[in-house]
Amino acid sequence: MPVHDKVKNHAETQGVKTAISIEGQTLSWQQLWQRALSIYQTLIDFLRRTHSSGQTVIAVALGNDLQFSPAWLAATANTLTCAVIDPNLPQAHLLDVLGRLAPAVLLVKRSQSSLIALAEKLGIPPLIVDDISLTADDVKLETQQAFVKNVDASTPFLINFTSGTTSTPKAFSRSRHSWRVSFRNGRKIFDLDAIDSTLFPGPLFHGIGLYCLNEALDAGTTFYCLHQWDATRALELLNQHKIQRVVLVPTMLSAFAKLTAATTTNAMNSVTHLLSAGAKLELNHYRQARAIFPQAGIQEYYGASELGFIAVSTFDRQNLSNPQNVESQLTTVGLPFPEVSWSIRDEDGNLLPDGSPGIIYLHSEQACSGYLWGDDGKAFSQDELGSTVRDMGYIDPLGRLVVIGRSGDMIISGGNNIYPSEVESAIKSLPGIIEAVVFAVDDDYRGKKLIAFIESTTLDIQQLPALCLEKLAKYKIPAQFYQVQDWPLTPSGKIKRPVLKQRLINHEIE
Repeated sequence: MPVHDKVKNHAETQGVKTAISIEGQTLSWQQLWQRALSIYQTLIDFLRRTHSSGQTVIAVALGNDLQFSPAWLAATANTLTCAVIDPNLPQAHLLDVLGRLAPAVLLVKRSQSSLIALAEKLGIPPLIVDDISLTADDVKLETQQAFVKNVDASTPFLINFTSGTTSTPKAFSRSRHSWRVSFRNGRKIFDLDAIDSTLFPGPLFHGIGLYCLNEALDAGTTFYCLHQWDATRALELLNQHKIQRVVLVPTMLSAFAKLTAATTTNAMNSVTHLLSAGAKLELNHYRQARAIFPQAGIQEYYGASELGFIAVSTFDRQNLSNPQNVESQLTTVGLPFPEVSWSIRDEDGNLLPDGSPGIIYLHSEQACSGYLWGDDGKAFSQDELGSTVRDMGYIDPLGRLVVIGRSGDMIISGGNNIYPSEVESAIKSLPGIIEAVVFAVDDDYRGKKLIAFIESTTLDIQQLPALCLEKLAKYKIPAQFYQVQDWPLTPSGKIKRPVLKQRLINHEIE
């Protein structure tokens, strides 16, 4: 794992400082180091007894528990590879994922009885972290030395998963070196030396949360999170601990915006750095962020689970007085992340000039090592042209990347080509919009038509077609608009679009 040497150094230089804080439960850097070593020694002893060796896969399914961080460090030490499992996956998905992985061991807590039973059914030995009682004195010197080896190797250390809502998630692996490169460049571009604390209020099995945790472990800053996403509790933590940096997905901003001004006014002044990821930061989200976090510098990054960081957009405080500058910048995802280069190509791989839309390719050491399963040939691919997940976009005159959607997302409605994401962005830019989602459904006359779901306390549904005409061609205006107040959300705070579509089909949304 890329941070073990850093954690060792933090334990030696700032041992009593809090490293991990989860709703009142904490581990200092020294406690994190010692606990990780204890779990690692237990793992090594177990693997020797079972004659497992080499690049062994260890599954960890601890959710946002205090024991996750030391277990994660142990399961990624030296040549071990960790598969981070969402313990709340549907039972069928857990059976499929664990059956395919066939890990040498599954790290769980004793309270996770159903998961323990499932592992035993599959012949996977569970290792109960509650029962690991080794002390620092019990850890062998050779174990301590092995723990910090191979931190920048090209060997795999992580098996993670893309989002899977209706089927088994795709699994991909990532090398230690890929994250080491990201940490080196991210430390400067995200100004991590200027902060001492970070909050990610979502799940740690999610790629953004897992990276954010390790980014903090690398930089030596205190990492805060919740047992599960809760907007009110997140704001309370920010206020209570005067946390300086918050990393979130844009829909979390919408959830914060719904809370009363009395809740947010005093809570957010300590936040000096805000990073949005996981979905496009739209103008509505930017307005919410600026109102709730008045002292924060705002950044967004565009990336993909398989590709790592692609682009970063930093909003210059000096230009904030000109709304046109902000709105123009928000149409893009920014400039290349350090040590990343990109190109735009057509379906045949031919290079396209700036301003021409095509498939986004990049050259980067952060790209994953490939899928373990689930590769349908329509997502991640890597060849001499570079790596791509078939996102579509173009380069604007300032060299910034504009993303217009995923290849295959474009619809034809009445003979016109439309990207629903473009329409969604336009609606989100309207004053008074809290949140919006746009997708296509079948239509007997046009082939496809757009449906828009919006949340607003100030706009009437009847106003929206006319307002949209100010930003969109008539053929791009959604055929129907629906008001939504209770969005179905994933554990990471993203909107469950398939659930929203099913509610429409079931006439649960009027």
